[in-house]
Amino acid sequence: MAVDIAAKKAFNNQIAEQKKLVNEMEKDVSMYKKAFSQEKKLKAFFQLSMASKYLQQINLYLDMNDLSEKLMNFKNSSYLDNARKLISKIFSELEQVVTMGIDEPLNHNKEQLMKIKPFNPKQRLNLFLHIKKSIDRLIKSYGENTKWKWSFPEINGKLAIIAKNFMDYRELQKIRDPNEQFYYDRQELLKIIKESLFEASNQYRDKFELSTKSVNDLLYAIRLLEDLRRISSLTGDPDLVKKSKSGIESYQTRLESIEKEKEKKKKKK
Repeated sequence: MAVDIAAKKAFNNQIAEQKKLVNEMEKDVSMYKKAFSQEKKLKAFFQLSMASKYLQQINLYLDMNDLSEKLMNFKNSSYLDNARKLISKIFSELEQVVTMGIDEPLNHNKEQLMKIKPFNPKQRLNLFLHIKKSIDRLIKSYGENTKWKWSFPEINGKLAIIAKNFMDYRELQKIRDPNEQFYYDRQELLKIIKESLFEASNQYRDKFELSTKSVNDLLYAIRLLEDLRRISSLTGDPDLVKKSKSGIESYQTRLESIEKEKEKKKKKK
């Protein structure tokens, strides 16, 4: 369907400032990259700043897509794809800050966490909430029939792991006073981490069942639940420990069934 010329002109006029802001943030990112090459000890903080700039760019691209749909009734896949690529950039930076370690001891990245101690629990919670909100918004903007549908479990899985690795579990165990400044921020982040791990595991299971049939997806679903079980055990959440174990056992039974089917087919040959 042809786009109305007047609507297109109005659209271009309205997004001019947003495009300018995207370019300015790109310059900021370049500045941070140069800075951390010179100040190695502050690299993690520059990477956190870069992630923040990427988040702002993502939401500008999503705003531009919203405007395109509103004024021209046209979903702009270019803006959505730019936003999706920036989410990958965020994970790339944050992986270097706290690692993307999964199904490991919860203190596996204690050295990395010590380096970002000034980045307090409230800031960590806010960062995670903003990333999650942007991802949810991106997925909604793409719509149900997008070709990227089965890439979303991977995005949500990475988000859950990143959030998990930003939590200092030794600090969580040590500080139990509700009057402590960041007590409730830690508890809120812990709650969201648990929910995110469980959700991401379910999404990998659905990806296996409804799309790929790849055992790797089911294996990753198990690893996410292993992390959830470990965290739930550490934080005294017996119901969630039981739920995690049940899911792990169910997936393992499914994998064993698949393996038996493969063996039967081999014997028939």
